[in-house]
Amino acid sequence: MPVQQVQVVTSPDGTAIWAESNGNTTRPALVFVHGLSCTALGWDRQFADGALQRAFHLVRYEMRGHGRSGKPLDEAAYASRRIADDFRVVCEAFGVVKPYMMGWSLGGTIAVDVVTAFGVDYLSGIIYVGGSILALHYHVPCRHPVMTALFPLITSPASDDLSENGAKFVDSCVAAPLSVEEKLSFLGGFLLNPRTARYWSIRRVQDHTVWERTARPLPVLIVQGTEDLHCLYETMIAIARRVYDDVEVKMMPGIGHSPHYESPEETNRAIEEWMKRKALSGESADVCASQTPGNPSHRREL
Repeated sequence: MPVQQVQVVTSPDGTAIWAESNGNTTRPALVFVHGLSCTALGWDRQFADGALQRAFHLVRYEMRGHGRSGKPLDEAAYASRRIADDFRVVCEAFGVVKPYMMGWSLGGTIAVDVVTAFGVDYLSGIIYVGGSILALHYHVPCRHPVMTALFPLITSPASDDLSENGAKFVDSCVAAPLSVEEKLSFLGGFLLNPRTARYWSIRRVQDHTVWERTARPLPVLIVQGTEDLHCLYETMIAIARRVYDDVEVKMMPGIGHSPHYESPEETNRAIEEWMKRKALSGESADVCASQTPGNPSHRREL
């Protein structure tokens, strides 16, 4: 039976981080990291999936500045090492070793912080979903014009503008309109994210060079909607294939920035199939010892 557990763990700088574990603790772990101004509730349709619960140890947490986690407002609180430490203390709290990581949008950047702080062997693989930002360094060249226009609006210091612009941001996250109840849930996550924390989450300093130099052996799955209004996904995929040797892409026609929410069944089955194959084949084990930077990229369209 799946074991569900909620913890509020403390990062080394004292910031409280909300986290939850579900699924089969004897199986490979998958740590979910949400996007900007969102919460771990965005992963509900993965955490409730019986097949994923049986096959994997599922862990999700809320990034600092978001949701039920602590919300420091100073720039130093968003240093790369502190972001990486948040990921580490969550893993340690649930006994997770060498997890796969799934990043939605801004959540994809956490892989850079983790690899830089703890090395490429800390992870078994990465799943990027919904126009993930591979690294903050590549945010601008991969940013869709719609998101470029939205960013100054959602970091506006004028609270009278923020609710209207927050609604525009939420609308841009999906291809088909959300129900009123769904939109209010998304807006709740947006409004729990202080403007200053939102600003530093996306404008913080992040060194991408260690990740770009060493992350090549990690297997990668990209789950991408064709109607994404946050990401120029062809550019993003091209960069991913330059950084990683083994990149598989699952394109989802008619889906926007949130495949895991808009089309959860298709997304979940893609996750399940890919992770089972990687775990069984051993491609994600001891990758640094078995591959070299000169190897040609492995590409597969799902």
